[in-house]
Amino acid sequence: MPARFSLFFKISLVKWQPEIIMLNVKDQKARGETSLNNSRLFSRIALKYDFLNHLLSLNIDKSWRRELVKCAGVSAKGGSAFVRKPGEAILDVCTGTGDVAIQFAQSDCVSEIVGIDLSDQMLHIARRKIKSNGFEGKIKLLRGDVLNLPFEDNSFDIVTIGFGLRNLTDHKRGISEMARILKEGGRLVILEFSLPREGLLGAWYRLYLNTIIPAVGGIISGSMNAYRYLSTSIVYFPKPQEIITLMEEEKLKNLFFKPLTGGIAYICRGEKREDL
Repeated sequence: MPARFSLFFKISLVKWQPEIIMLNVKDQKARGETSLNNSRLFSRIALKYDFLNHLLSLNIDKSWRRELVKCAGVSAKGGSAFVRKPGEAILDVCTGTGDVAIQFAQSDCVSEIVGIDLSDQMLHIARRKIKSNGFEGKIKLLRGDVLNLPFEDNSFDIVTIGFGLRNLTDHKRGISEMARILKEGGRLVILEFSLPREGLLGAWYRLYLNTIIPAVGGIISGSMNAYRYLSTSIVYFPKPQEIITLMEEEKLKNLFFKPLTGGIAYICRGEKREDL
């Protein structure tokens, strides 16, 4: 079997099923229902999601995703500081419309990328974008839940999640699942929003977050509630230091976080210890 298809074939033999993976533990029922509600929310705004991301961030979100890929150790073109040999695998969790996966696919040193998301509509748009960019042979999309990832332990060299962690009903479990499927020495990279420190930028950003984003996002997408939720999810999301603590509890090493654009966004990174 050609090496480039080995990971995709392996996925089909593990735990993957074409339906949503439902949590089978009784005390997780409410969490599973909330995950499905979040999926429906993103499906409602999927058609305008990319446009609004770029508009509301003044296109800065593109540079944040490039920085995520860089922090994963993959250069935009040519070689890589981390991917050690052709055929190593990358998983993008909560892949949405596929922007992070496509960013990885632009690197010559990356051969296999898997994107996973719960929203059918988001994945539909991602497939169109992947096809138009000519990356159908590099990127595989699956429907599934980050809280119960359908992969064996130690399956991926790099796992990323861009602006998806705060939408999970259990941040600790999400990080635990992503750490579980990392290979020894593999790298977990998280890109998320945050609130800047108090000051002029912080005051302006809170005003922007609480008024402009829900209004503009609601008018253009047709779902005011969705963009109110997105704003609220940023306000109440744990601080970067708390995310680093959760990563440390999963025995990840070489941990650090990097503020972006004055602290509006940040990247957390860690590596899986090779003695686990």
